[in-house]
Amino acid sequence: MKIDRRNWLSRVGIVVIAAVLVELISIVQYQRIRSIMEEEMTIRSKVTMGSMQAEIGHLLELTEATMRENLWEVQRSLSHPDSVFSAMKYLIDDNPHVVGGCMAFTPNYYPSRGRLFEPYASKKNGVISVEQLAGPEHDYTQNEAYWRVMESGKPDWSDPYLYGTDSVMSLTTFSYPVFDEKGTLAAICGLDMDLTWLGDTLNARHPYPSSFVLMLTQDNVVVASPPASRASQEQLDMALSLIRNGERRSADGKVVISLTRMERDPYWQLAQVYRTDELFARMLKMRRQQMLLILLGLGILFFMINRFARNEKKLREASAEQARISGELEVARSIQQEMLPKSFPDGLYGILEPAREVGGDLFDFYRKDGKLFFCIGDVSGKGVPSAMLMSVVHSLFRTVSAREESPSHILKALNEQICQGNDSNMFATFFVGCLDLYTGKLHFGNAGHDKPFLLDSSASLLPVKSNLPLGVFADTEFVEQEITLSPGSGLFLYTDGLTEAKDTNRQAFGRSRVEEVLNARITDTPEGIVNALSEAAHGFAGDAPQSDDLTMLMIKYEPGELLKEQITLTNDKEEVSRLSEFVKDFLGKIEMDRKTASGLRLALEETVVNVINYAYPAGETGSVSIFADSNRKEVRFTVVDSGVPFDPTAVLSADTTLDAQNRPIGGLGILLTRKLMDSVSYRRNKGKNILTLTKKIV
Repeated sequence: MKIDRRNWLSRVGIVVIAAVLVELISIVQYQRIRSIMEEEMTIRSKVTMGSMQAEIGHLLELTEATMRENLWEVQRSLSHPDSVFSAMKYLIDDNPHVVGGCMAFTPNYYPSRGRLFEPYASKKNGVISVEQLAGPEHDYTQNEAYWRVMESGKPDWSDPYLYGTDSVMSLTTFSYPVFDEKGTLAAICGLDMDLTWLGDTLNARHPYPSSFVLMLTQDNVVVASPPASRASQEQLDMALSLIRNGERRSADGKVVISLTRMERDPYWQLAQVYRTDELFARMLKMRRQQMLLILLGLGILFFMINRFARNEKKLREASAEQARISGELEVARSIQQEMLPKSFPDGLYGILEPAREVGGDLFDFYRKDGKLFFCIGDVSGKGVPSAMLMSVVHSLFRTVSAREESPSHILKALNEQICQGNDSNMFATFFVGCLDLYTGKLHFGNAGHDKPFLLDSSASLLPVKSNLPLGVFADTEFVEQEITLSPGSGLFLYTDGLTEAKDTNRQAFGRSRVEEVLNARITDTPEGIVNALSEAAHGFAGDAPQSDDLTMLMIKYEPGELLKEQITLTNDKEEVSRLSEFVKDFLGKIEMDRKTASGLRLALEETVVNVINYAYPAGETGSVSIFADSNRKEVRFTVVDSGVPFDPTAVLSADTTLDAQNRPIGGLGILLTRKLMDSVSYRRNKGKNILTLTKKIV
């Protein structure tokens, strides 16, 4: 439980770290985009206000041009004061933006008009009226603008001012010095331009709902302000306060001011005011949407991590289980390989190559009483189930063949055992043989297995009756067949993993290729033949995976120099002397040492005497035949009689630890025979008792 909690916390930690990283990236991205947008807004503001400056500058230039182009008319009127009124009317009528104009003459320029003389023309609703403004109540010589021009002798624009009573206008005056024919400064001519419309014009175009534009003098006096519909007085006061304090952003950062200055007289300033919450409104909305998507993504990430962690845990458990299974399969493979023969005598060789860790093929062989018992089989299916059944079949073969020489009886016993509890309906093809190494006589039985190849002068299929495989029906009868192998001939056994080996094009190796290799290597050793076929099959398959177990077993009958003799005795004790001479003479021919030979004679005499005494009923005449065989490596005596069935190997040996009075009668001869011989076996065949005694010489 603690482990699960730690795992869960680690997953949450990963998501939290991911969330922090994503948020940091989002913040950096937001700040970067905000900076870019502010830069863009500054550029847009400069472009917009540059356009406004150009428009205002154009209007100012028009007013200045009006003054310059009509100055001759004004100068011509200086000769008579009344003519000045007409000149002023002409002057203001030439420019629609000029609403008034005056001539402020130097004091006493016209003595007849008094000290001060200021003709003034005004335009209202297209009608121009004139009047003389100078008087005790209006002394233009006290005007600062008047004296700036008088002293400098240069044109000058005044700061904006309010004019009028009924309808107040915001005006600015362009003052221009006028000289008479003598070059004397006669008057200052001023043209009044109405600025009332300027506030609406400047705010006609705006990028955001609450943004607005102000025009200010160099001293931060308002020249033109936006209409009340665009900005409240509170907003104007706050903007002016920031500008006059030299600040471009409010304390909370919500109000930003972009300020530019005209590049010509009167050097007024344009200020564009906008709110950042409007500027970044869409970006903030996008960021909120982005955060929702990030949260959704983190949720999906947590789900994926959690799912991945669970799958990883399952995978880890599965890997551990797989490792355990692989380990067990490796052990099973080792056990299975341990069950196979480890060494091969001359004239015999076999291999088993499972397609998986463990396979369903088997082969086995062993020698007993001068006979070679061998088998090869193929269990249906692959993998562990087949391997388990293979192990059962292998063990049964050893157990049954130890007490039964007949291949048909071995197959029948194996089949009955396999059919018991075979709910999975598995079966096995099986071939079993018993080769007498002294006579070359081969007894064999087949249970649905592929026909072996008989190798003599050439390779040909052994004429084998198929029969049903083991494990199909418990009452199946198996036919036993017999042939005699000539010295130098052989038998090649295999499973279908050889003939059905497939290449990358799914073509099978086939029996014909097997026969071709066998004919090409027919004189080779068993190991050479098996290896040649293995290389041929693997070379044919190429890169194609092995699809079935591959098993081969090659047996060559090479008896070498054989010595065979036999003698037949009647069931008369007097015949024992003949037996002694027969055995002594036979053992002398194979040059056996005297001690071993003496023991063999004693064991054989004990066996034959038991047959003479007990095999036939009292008074009945019978016979006992003794067959002696040797290949210089071992010697074999086969005792055959037609008496009552009796298996001496099933009789318990006498217990020599007991004293003579308490020990049962009999059993000493059997004990002696078992100790002196390497192998003692019995079988009943065709009404005869057959007892085989074998002793190794070297």
